[in-house]
Amino acid sequence: MCSLGLAKDIVGISHDCDYPTEILNRPQLTGTTLGSDLTSNEIDQKVRASAASGHSLYVIQTELFESLHPDLVITQQQCNVCAVDRDHTVCALESVNLDTNWLSLAATGFSGLYKDILDVGSATRRKPQAEKLVAELAARLERVKERTASEHHPRVFCLSWFDPLMSAGEWITEMVRLAGGDPRLGSEREQSSPIDVDQLRGESPEVIFLLPCSFSQSRTANEWTGLRDLSPWRDFPPVREGRVFALESSLFHRPGPRLVDGVELMATLIHPRRCPFGAELDRWRKVA
Repeated sequence: MCSLGLAKDIVGISHDCDYPTEILNRPQLTGTTLGSDLTSNEIDQKVRASAASGHSLYVIQTELFESLHPDLVITQQQCNVCAVDRDHTVCALESVNLDTNWLSLAATGFSGLYKDILDVGSATRRKPQAEKLVAELAARLERVKERTASEHHPRVFCLSWFDPLMSAGEWITEMVRLAGGDPRLGSEREQSSPIDVDQLRGESPEVIFLLPCSFSQSRTANEWTGLRDLSPWRDFPPVREGRVFALESSLFHRPGPRLVDGVELMATLIHPRRCPFGAELDRWRKVA
């Protein structure tokens, strides 16, 4: 929305919306029942219990929704684990007296992302701006591919959860390839795949990206500190050679225009001599 020049038209946001700063003063229309002090394993257990029971982890402020009279509600159907899904949103608002249009985003890769942008453009009468944005994003990705095409593509492991250990998949796997890496253990058919550490040892990654969904960099770094010096993690080449990076998770787990920022960041860390795209320190830190 903001990339299409529509920031001023946004009347409400979700509890997870934190970028750009200009929209942070809008009413929050959703919330979560997950506590802020849970461990990775405790969060996983609550998510599994929610899926088994059919009870959502999220709440929707229906009265606030109604008071804002939105013309368009944009929701998503990529993930019902870490975001408020389309079905829950629709069900929660069925009884609210809203005369509104709905648009559900569903990208699981860059082709889907481009479609979502064009759909938002059509729904908001910003079709030319949407087409221009898609062209700009595609051109940036092509520039990354050109710079890394002739380089060695190191084996890359993207950690999407600490406990249980999970490998990132779907569009993040595609991002690694676009950035000039060889993604290992992630599946393009699943958002995240449970793995064990012996599988990871067998893949012998050359670069490890830590990007657990919804974690801040500081929390990611703290959780990693508890693993780094344990066997077999301490024996992995990227741990010994300083090629483990904690990344800003919002650049990777939220399928919007900033995914291209994430690809450029990955490329810069994988191929620093070939890809000087800029890597602001608030988006990553070396943790090994």
